[in-house]
Amino acid sequence: MQIGKAKAEIDRLALLDVSIELVTQGVQPFALVGGIEATSPPWDRKLYDILIAIPIAYDLGTALDGFYLALPYKFQNGEHNRINGQVVSVQNRDWKAVSWHYPDGKPFRLEVDNIESHIIHCRGFFLERGAVNART
Repeated sequence: MQIGKAKAEIDRLALLDVSIELVTQGVQPFALVGGIEATSPPWDRKLYDILIAIPIAYDLGTALDGFYLALPYKFQNGEHNRINGQVVSVQNRDWKAVSWHYPDGKPFRLEVDNIESHIIHCRGFFLERGAVNART
């Protein structure tokens, strides 16, 4: 498994007091990020934990995409239509995949973007940013 670059990025963010750690489920590495801010309402609370799958080939240039949200959650007293993917169990918690991708024409840019910029992209989901990825 070649995730030295991801580990270095996560270690650097942790030193900057970002609530982040590298965790694994089987051979799949994840960045577990705590305390992502959300607007409440429509979300049922102000802080969420997310899980970002780190591609095993991240060191070779494979891009980050999407994330998982810790369960349970509520959005407008129900479910959000973009939280519709598979459920995984990591660190004794269930997480559901969120369909939150980069807009057309603005992909994750290798050697420019990183885990930190992807976390910022994921925060946009909770703040309803990005017309391409809006609720509708």
